[in-house]
Amino acid sequence: MEELNWLVSCVKKVFDTLEQPVTMVDRDGHFIYYNQASARMDGTDPESILGKHVLEVCPWLSAEESSLLRCIAEAAQFTDQYQAYIGSAGLRMHYMHSSMPLFGKNSNIIGAIEIGRSLKEKPFSDVANDLPDIITEDPEMNRQIRAVDIYGASELPLLIYGETGTGKELFARRAHAISSRNRHPMICLNCAAIPETLLESTLFGTKRGAYTGAENHKGLLALADNGTLFLDELNSMSVELQSKLLRVLQDGSYRPLGSHRDQKTNFRLIAAINELPSDAIEKGKLREDLYYRIAVGLIAIPPLRQRACDIAAIARRFTVKYGPELNPSITCLGDSAVQHLEAHDWPGNVRELENVIRRSLLLSEGNTTLINIEMITNSPTKQTATKEMTRLNKQSSLKEHLSEYETSLIQNTLQRV
Repeated sequence: MEELNWLVSCVKKVFDTLEQPVTMVDRDGHFIYYNQASARMDGTDPESILGKHVLEVCPWLSAEESSLLRCIAEAAQFTDQYQAYIGSAGLRMHYMHSSMPLFGKNSNIIGAIEIGRSLKEKPFSDVANDLPDIITEDPEMNRQIRAVDIYGASELPLLIYGETGTGKELFARRAHAISSRNRHPMICLNCAAIPETLLESTLFGTKRGAYTGAENHKGLLALADNGTLFLDELNSMSVELQSKLLRVLQDGSYRPLGSHRDQKTNFRLIAAINELPSDAIEKGKLREDLYYRIAVGLIAIPPLRQRACDIAAIARRFTVKYGPELNPSITCLGDSAVQHLEAHDWPGNVRELENVIRRSLLLSEGNTTLINIEMITNSPTKQTATKEMTRLNKQSSLKEHLSEYETSLIQNTLQRV
């Protein structure tokens, strides 16, 4: 053990600076070194790992699957070993590592070392197992996930309802990944992000001469052929264009702008709206016949305020995800920060939580644990904003501005006296 401690003391300062995860265990499989990169990847405090056994820290492993333990048991070296697991932050980790035993001066094994790197994705394609992860412990959310898995495996249209920021596109991508069309593209369009005058040509495509400057251009209906078309915020599309979309769904044909011939397309539609379907229909923002056509599979995503049990896990996931980029010294989320987050009602849902974590990471100083949460609530009041706009819009000469500035200086001086 003395030799191993001496070795750790020699290499610690070097390994602490590396962006690659490095861990060391003694001959019994207990961690004696765990660098910042390893802690950041796993979303934990490095000091809390020291002294624990490999299988205690990594309960998803068996002794036969752990490269570190096999190094000790077999005196063997392992190179570029791939592992996939769910980290403590609930994030699916893709990890490539190499391990080797450490020998003492008497050629006896005194421990093992592992050096790895985190991967953004699998080093090989496996579409069937590449489902987007949706973190939740909420019973209703789990029910909706089971429903999207059932609907996703079919060819039926799918309608997803959820408030802004709840993760509707994540559900759509999960449905596409499960479907038989997963080898073909999923084409996404936010209907609210494109002017109404361009939305029809974006969907249906154009032929040269359809209007001034028009060229032959494939629309999204053609690009999504044999794949999936995801239309987000469908309730922002005009009802006139919705009627044309309904025709495409009925017979699989459409006509590009400026063309005199119908074209065929074969795509699976997934649509999303950010208000209750009944409200959208009542307000004239969603055609009732289109709703009954696409709501064969209906998913309703609960807002984050209704599943407070998920806030901590999602926040830890974002801490692990954005920590290396925004604040590499932070490896985990503190308990006080979790309490602060759970007290908020999250009107912006998961998207708001994501940006709060990013903001907090950026502004945090001097800790390995994220403690202080910087909420996005410091927006100016309507009265303050109106006053400021009035001041900026006021047409004043340079002489008047200088006079106002001189007056304020005099007033400030008199107040101090």
